[in-house]
Amino acid sequence: MGLLAGLLNGIFLLPMRYTKKWAWENTWLCFSVLSCVLFPWIAASVAVPHLGSVLRSVPLTAFVPGVLAGLVWGIGQVMYGLGCGMVGIAVGSATISSTAIIAGILGPLIVYAPGQLLSSASLVLLAATGLIVAGIYTYGKAGASKERETAATSQPQVVAGSFRLGLTICLICGVLGTAFVYGGKSSTMLVDAAKSAGAPPFMAFYVAYAVTFNAGAIAGVIFSGYKLFKNKTAANFRSGNAFLWNFAMAAAMGLLWYCALLSYGMGSEKLGKMGASVAFALFSSGTVLFANLFGWLAGEWKGASRKTIQGFIKGMAYIVGAILLIAFGLKTQ
Repeated sequence: MGLLAGLLNGIFLLPMRYTKKWAWENTWLCFSVLSCVLFPWIAASVAVPHLGSVLRSVPLTAFVPGVLAGLVWGIGQVMYGLGCGMVGIAVGSATISSTAIIAGILGPLIVYAPGQLLSSASLVLLAATGLIVAGIYTYGKAGASKERETAATSQPQVVAGSFRLGLTICLICGVLGTAFVYGGKSSTMLVDAAKSAGAPPFMAFYVAYAVTFNAGAIAGVIFSGYKLFKNKTAANFRSGNAFLWNFAMAAAMGLLWYCALLSYGMGSEKLGKMGASVAFALFSSGTVLFANLFGWLAGEWKGASRKTIQGFIKGMAYIVGAILLIAFGLKTQ
């Protein structure tokens, strides 16, 4: 389930490349509403019997972990779209995954499995962190070199901005983007109520995710609305016959992305006490592998020199090696 989640997460941004006459904010507004509001409640309604009764049966405090985690995660999600729009899917996804894996594995270990902190897993994490830093540095140099070499022939960026700024956004976003883990794992009252209502144990978290991602949608909707107003791009929704096609692309993004998160969550539930960390390692591993594969196939590195391509491969190897080391080390504990 973790690798499936990585595959879906690695490719969910691809439909954005095929929108017509829409700016980033047009697509992101539709994506945010569909992926964070509509799809989570559809999934929760299917998984949790008598969902309305479940929500009414718990105190308001049951919603606090999901809401707080969602608000933080929402900021990171907006930054994900901006960062990848600046540096491309391959570099952006790999960089975000590299920083996210540090927070996404260390954080849940500290919060949910503190007894493992003094185990050999700590040495695995330290060694993997060194590989991740090396990978980000190597990848960053290759990406900057590719930007210079292909400046005259490369396709316009989805989001305007320097490579350095985009990389910085991706680094910060990687940490913030792991907040959803705590929304799902810490909403114990909601999850227990869903289980009591008859939801399968590995799907009961769907209701917690619905609350978390609803809160997370706030940042995306506000920022997209601001960009629509600032850039006067709201009129793009009425441009020609492109609305249905573009809406379908945004819906495809939302479906791929939310299915990725559900796959991660189910893997996390099935892997036991350290499931959040182990599943995140597999999730990130799959994201890096498949994002780079499809980014390469999409021509993001076309025209780069052999030396730059070698840097790309070397950086990816560092990152994948680190992720595999983490996954193997944690799975054997």
